[in-house]
Amino acid sequence: MAKSWTDSLIKAFYIALKDAKVYYFKAPNFTFGLLIPVSLFVAFSFAGKINPVLIVAGLSSLAMLFGTTSIEAVAVVLERQTGTFDRLLVAPVSLFTIILGKTIAGFFFGLILAGVTIFPLAVFAGVTVMNPVLAVVAIAFASMAFSALGIITSVYANWVPDAQMYANFLRFPMAFLSGTFVALETYPVGLQVVSRFLPLTYSVEALRSCISSSGVTGIYFIDLAALFLFTVVFLFLATLILKKRLV
Repeated sequence: MAKSWTDSLIKAFYIALKDAKVYYFKAPNFTFGLLIPVSLFVAFSFAGKINPVLIVAGLSSLAMLFGTTSIEAVAVVLERQTGTFDRLLVAPVSLFTIILGKTIAGFFFGLILAGVTIFPLAVFAGVTVMNPVLAVVAIAFASMAFSALGIITSVYANWVPDAQMYANFLRFPMAFLSGTFVALETYPVGLQVVSRFLPLTYSVEALRSCISSSGVTGIYFIDLAALFLFTVVFLFLATLILKKRLV
């Protein structure tokens, strides 16, 4: 059993490596990954004073969300159009391994985007990341969850624009309902409940705790557990949906 899982992870890694070489530096990925979150930051900055701790955590999470979901929309849908995905299907790998490999590719892309966002932005905003190690761990969990979410949006689409449209349907509401720019505690109770069903909420909350405190809190581990659960659910849903669409 252990050898089977190891073999699957190795195959998934090579699929991710191939996607990284082909899709990482596509302009739309960086456009959605960096320009849109930065634009939102500028808009809210002009509107009034923003909590620097909140904005660093929120903008870094948004960069991951937009970047990973964008790259998955390109990687999965485009390969289905060109027939490259069919080659993977006839290879000695399971459909779940293929989905996992593509998720890992988005995961590493999210790490890159978060890395070039959180630490420079913290310096610019005059904020110290009190526990950078825990921040990197939180980024890793969040990036994997967002990448798996991108897979979900892409398996429904037949064209790249359709995939981006589905992704935007999820991304933009999350950007404003997850405490990204405004403290979640200031939301009405109903919206606070809704926010707890959104993975972006847990990314922002986990990163905020790493920036504000050098210690480890119970909320931090709850956030990581929630992000892990989102990842598992998204991966299995994507596999089931794609399996039905390929029949």
